[in-house]
Amino acid sequence: MRTPHPLWSAGGIAANGCGLFLLPFIVGGAASLFLETSEVEETGGVLLLLALLFVLPPLALQAVGVVVKVGRERVFLKKAGRLTFADTLASAHRHLRVVTPRGWAALVTGLTFVLLSLGFKWASLGMLAVLSLLLFYGVLGAASFLSTFQVRTFQRGLGRGRAGIRRELSPAVVLAGEEAEERLHLMRVPVPAGFTLLIEDENPPELETESRYAVGAGTRKKEVTLSGRLRKTPRGLHRLGPARIWFQDALGFTRMSVASLATAELKVLPRFRPLDILSPPRSRLEAPDVLTRPHRFANEDHFRFKEYMAGDDTRRIHWRLSIRTGQLQVRQPETREATTRQVVLVLDSYLPKGRMLEDAVGMGRILDSLVECWISLASELTERGDRVTLVAAVDNGRGITVVERLAGDGSDPRRWQDTGARVRWQGEMDLPRVVGTLGSGVHAVAVTARFFPPPPDALQGGADLTWVHLPPEVALGPPEPPFWQVLVGPGPGAPLRLLLGLVRLPAPAGSEENGLSKQLNNFWRAWRGWSARARLRSLARREGQRTRSALEQRGDTLYVIEPGAHGHTLRGLSAGKAGAP
Repeated sequence: MRTPHPLWSAGGIAANGCGLFLLPFIVGGAASLFLETSEVEETGGVLLLLALLFVLPPLALQAVGVVVKVGRERVFLKKAGRLTFADTLASAHRHLRVVTPRGWAALVTGLTFVLLSLGFKWASLGMLAVLSLLLFYGVLGAASFLSTFQVRTFQRGLGRGRAGIRRELSPAVVLAGEEAEERLHLMRVPVPAGFTLLIEDENPPELETESRYAVGAGTRKKEVTLSGRLRKTPRGLHRLGPARIWFQDALGFTRMSVASLATAELKVLPRFRPLDILSPPRSRLEAPDVLTRPHRFANEDHFRFKEYMAGDDTRRIHWRLSIRTGQLQVRQPETREATTRQVVLVLDSYLPKGRMLEDAVGMGRILDSLVECWISLASELTERGDRVTLVAAVDNGRGITVVERLAGDGSDPRRWQDTGARVRWQGEMDLPRVVGTLGSGVHAVAVTARFFPPPPDALQGGADLTWVHLPPEVALGPPEPPFWQVLVGPGPGAPLRLLLGLVRLPAPAGSEENGLSKQLNNFWRAWRGWSARARLRSLARREGQRTRSALEQRGDTLYVIEPGAHGHTLRGLSAGKAGAP
């Protein structure tokens, strides 16, 4: 969950505090200056005392609750190593933002009734205004009181296993595209009568799944498990949470936030796919190219002999030796393979800061395809007998980028997948810095999908370099459908669904999703995502071609990856300086 800017959080804190506790007095003061209030001046002191009795207690409870809940959340964030000033302000804003749009509508309506009753001297309307305001602040005070004293119960339950909320993903490690289920275990959660416990989390956008759950007061005496499937599981290390946990009153006026401690982590491993190497470029080098299949010549075969046993291949009988020894002898070949140099597959995940669009939706898809080709190439070369080492800048599990080197000889391929799952776009380590950790005299194969020209000298000591380029436009997959199909979905009957969507509510009756502001927000979000993907595709097409031209002019061996649904193809384009005339 992305942390808002500190100025945004500070502005939200000021707006909520002033709106809840100063707005009634500001409206009352303005009314006394511009309206005729002589008929209520005699009871002005009583009204002020009544207002203070109903406004000050919720204010005090709100202040205490925010301090307690923010303190609890700071302890959790500190243990997780994610505590910053921006996180503290965001936590205070979240716990102070208690009034729902419906609650703000009730407050504004009550204050409007106050002005109308004074302006038109309508006593009945004034009574209705006072009752609505008293109801609003009464609900606010009760919600603040209850939620403040529920925090300690939640904090004690978490970690002891007796009460609280536990979040998990089942399974926690899956292959890309496999199903994963989110589960929330509620163990005797104390939900007060008249309130509903809401659990919400936007989750990482690449999962395309929002977590939204609601339970009533019945959970205080039993254990409840809430579950939901994730719509997508792309490759990567996905950190979910902390989820937002709210108490909402029955009228829907307030939502009181509890310390957000529900977190989970999903690791999605890249898949191995078949990879064919076609049209390897011709080379003047005596050693075979690192990506070509080594050939074995006849003089490289050595044999040993043994006595013929029933079941042995009769085609291997050595008749001349059998005549000399008087017993049938069969040949057993001992093949001495031609060895190649150490192949170092370096994954280029460098993306300089400021060079890419901030809202470039689809960069994750490019990296997913790149990682999949990277480990598939390692598997193919290992099966051919090459000694492979995988090198990449990865997340060390604590959000820090480090260079990880993994030898492919005899290692479990699942370790390659684990390394591939922790690869992310990063702007700290360019290719020279990553390869520089390997020393000099290393032949490296750089697997890249760059949007920009490579560095002038990628390796130290003048060692040769093979480039394997994945065109970023190809990695993005098929072009985006028209925007109206994004709104209504593909398939037959899309125009009819578009027309029905103009008059039909998107959610069941009574849902907040049917609000005009919510619908406009969803429409704007969909448009921004669609336009961002279109801009990224245009950029990938233009810059990808420039990058390939720059690689061809470097004088290094160049291959291009052609990804497919069931396998990938590696096609040689140029042997560079070592190429045949």
